[in-house]
Amino acid sequence: MKDNVVKALLHKVISGIHGIDEDETQSYIKYFQALARYKYDNYQQYSAGLRFIETLAIWLEQFDSYDKKIALDFVRDRIVYISSSEINLIAESCFVDKLQYILMKITANNLNVPKYKLKFIEDSKEYAILKRQSLFCGLSDGARLDIFRRANTGILSHEQIYLTYELSEQRILKMQDQLVEDLNGDSFQMNLDKNSEDSKFKTLFLIDDFSASGTSYLKSSETTGELKGKIAGLYRDLFGESDSSKIESAFDTQNLKIYIILYICSTQAKDTIESNFDKLFELYKHRPELIIMHELDGQYTIDKNDEIFNVCLNDDYYDKDLIEDKHTQANIQLGFSNCALPLILEHNTPNNSVPLLWTYEYSDIFKGLFPRIPRHRVL
Repeated sequence: MKDNVVKALLHKVISGIHGIDEDETQSYIKYFQALARYKYDNYQQYSAGLRFIETLAIWLEQFDSYDKKIALDFVRDRIVYISSSEINLIAESCFVDKLQYILMKITANNLNVPKYKLKFIEDSKEYAILKRQSLFCGLSDGARLDIFRRANTGILSHEQIYLTYELSEQRILKMQDQLVEDLNGDSFQMNLDKNSEDSKFKTLFLIDDFSASGTSYLKSSETTGELKGKIAGLYRDLFGESDSSKIESAFDTQNLKIYIILYICSTQAKDTIESNFDKLFELYKHRPELIIMHELDGQYTIDKNDEIFNVCLNDDYYDKDLIEDKHTQANIQLGFSNCALPLILEHNTPNNSVPLLWTYEYSDIFKGLFPRIPRHRVL
C-alpha cells in the first residue's frame, strides 16, 4: 500500500479506540512509522505487499473495543524485536567478547599464572595451541557460523569451525588430521603423532542463537527420566559405551571441556538446561558449562500483573485447533512451555512467544502481528 493510504488506515483504527485523542493518535502513528522503517518492515515472514503498519491496523481490528487499547500499548511498550543485523553482530563479537577469555582462563590455569596477565597469556605458545585444539560447532543454522567464521579469519582456522554438532566419523577424523598437520607445521613444530593426547581436540564450543524453553537442548523425560535433546545425544557419542560412533577418538575425553554458547537465552531456558547438568555428570562423569551472551530475565516475561495477560488467555484470539498439535502437547496461549515472551526474531517468531503475536496467517479465527512459519506442519 502507499504510505498515505497506510497512514490513513492506521489513523482510522487508533482514533476509534476509546480514550485516545488526536494528539495521542498522531504520537502512536509517528512511533510505529519510525519502528517500521527501522526494524519491523524487515520481518521476513510478511506476505508480498504487506508490511508492519497495515498489518498492525488489521491486527488491531480483531480485538474488541476494550482490548484494542491494551493490545496497542503492548506492542508499543513490551515488544522485543531482534533484527538479523543485531544477531549477526553477536555472532561476530562472540569469540572476542567471550570465548577467547574462556581459553585464556584455561591457559592461565595450565601455566599457573594470574588470570589478569592477559597480554602474557595471549602471547604464549600454550594459548595458541589450545586455541587451535578447540572446535566450534553449531547447534542449528541459527548459530550463523558463516558469519562467526568470517569475523575470525586469521584468528581461527576454518578447519575448526563446523556448521553442525552432528559430526560424522569421516568428517571429524579429517578435522583431526588437519589439526595434527597444523600443530606439526612451522608455527608450532610439535612433532606429534595422531595417537598422542595433544593431537586431539581439548575444547568444544556448541553455539546457537536462541533458546526460550531449553527443552530442545537438554531435558529429562517425565516418564522414564532419560535425558533427551541435542546435548544428551552428543554426550552419548562422546562418553557413552556404544561402538556405533568413533568420533570420541578425535577428542581428549579425559580433559575435554564443553561449553554451550547461546547468543540469547531466557532465564527459564537457562534453568531448564542447567538443572540437568547433574544428571549428565551422573551418567558420564562430565559437566558442561552454559555461557549466555544476552539473558532475557523475568522483566521480559508477561505475567498476571500485565493487562495483556488476560487478553492472551481469551479464547476469541486463540486458534486452538490450528495451533495445538502433538508437538505443542498442550495449550500454549502463553507460548510453548508457558514462556510468555513478547519476543520477535526477524527471520521468524518463536512459538515460545504469545500466539497473539505469531498466529499463522492462514488462521480463520485470528491472525498474528508477526505471522510465524511453523517448523512442523501436516502437508
